[in-house]
Amino acid sequence: MMAGEELRSLVAEQVLGTCDFPDEQRDQLLGQIKQRYGQGLLAVLIYGSYLRGKRDTLLDFYVLLDSYASMPKAWQGWLAKALPPNVYQIHHGQPPDEIRAKYALLTLGRFENAVRRDFHSYFWARFAQPCGILYCRDEEVRERVIAAICQSCETFARRVAPRLPQNFDAKQMWAKGLGLTYQCEFRSEPPGHAEKLFGYWPDYYQAVTQTLAGQGLGFELAHNADTFSSTSSDSARRWSPASWWLRRVQGKVLSTLRILKAALTFDGALDYLLWKIQRHSGVYIEPTDLQRKYPVFFAWPLLLRLWRRGAFR
Repeated sequence: MMAGEELRSLVAEQVLGTCDFPDEQRDQLLGQIKQRYGQGLLAVLIYGSYLRGKRDTLLDFYVLLDSYASMPKAWQGWLAKALPPNVYQIHHGQPPDEIRAKYALLTLGRFENAVRRDFHSYFWARFAQPCGILYCRDEEVRERVIAAICQSCETFARRVAPRLPQNFDAKQMWAKGLGLTYQCEFRSEPPGHAEKLFGYWPDYYQAVTQTLAGQGLGFELAHNADTFSSTSSDSARRWSPASWWLRRVQGKVLSTLRILKAALTFDGALDYLLWKIQRHSGVYIEPTDLQRKYPVFFAWPLLLRLWRRGAFR
C-alpha cells in the first residue's frame, strides 16, 4: 500500500468509526443543521471533548456548505467569506436535560484550501487531530472531506518538523506541535494538555506519524518504528521560530476579530466564552448585565482581568 493510501485508510477508519454509535440527542442537533441548510449542506464533522467521552459540555460541530448562498442571511455569508468560520449555537430540549452545540460554518472549498495553504494553524491544527464525520451528502463529498483531513496531518507535520529535536518520538511531535498552535490563539488549556490529548489516541497518532515519515515533510523513521529523525534543512530550522512568532501575532489579531464576529452570530457568546475559560483554567469572573447584552462594547475590561489572572494566553 502506498503512503498516501495508507494515510487515507487510517484517517477514514478514524473519522467514519469514531461516532458509529447511537446518540439521540446528538442526532437531534444534527437534524436541526440539516433542516437549516437543506441541499446546500455538504458535510458535518464533530470534534473536541465529545469524542473523548465527555458529555458535560457543548458539542463541537463543523458545518461545510457548498456555498455561502446556502445561508439564510446574506450578510452572515459575507462575514463567513471574509473571516471564516462563522460560529453559531443550537440546542435541543429543556433544562436540566437540554443539550447544546456550537457549530463553525464555512464552505467545503474554503476548508480544503485552509488546511493546505493557510499560514495560520487555526484549521489544519484542529483537523490533524481525531474528528468524526456525522454526515456527508454523498460519496464524492466524503472522499473530499477525508482527503482534507489527510492534508491537515501533512500540513501539521511539515510546519512542526523544523521545531523538533534531531531525534524524537510521536508523542514529542504532537505535544510540541499542539503546544505551538495553542500559543497562536487565545487558549485556556492548562500545562500538559497537549500530552493528555495524545494519551487518548496514542496508537492513531503513532500510526499517522509513521505513515508521514519519509514523505518529504522533514522527518523519517529512525532505527526503529517508534522513533524518528529530523531531515529538516538548516534553513528551515533557522526560519521556523520566526514563522511561529508571526503565527502567534497573526493569531491574536484573528482571534480578536473572530470574537467580535461571534458576538453578532452566537447567542450567549460571552457566557459561553466565560464557561469555557473556567472549565479549562478554573478562573471565572461574573459579567454584568450590560456586558452580557453588549459584549462587543463592554466585555473587554472583563477579558483583560481574566487575562491578567492567567485564564488564557
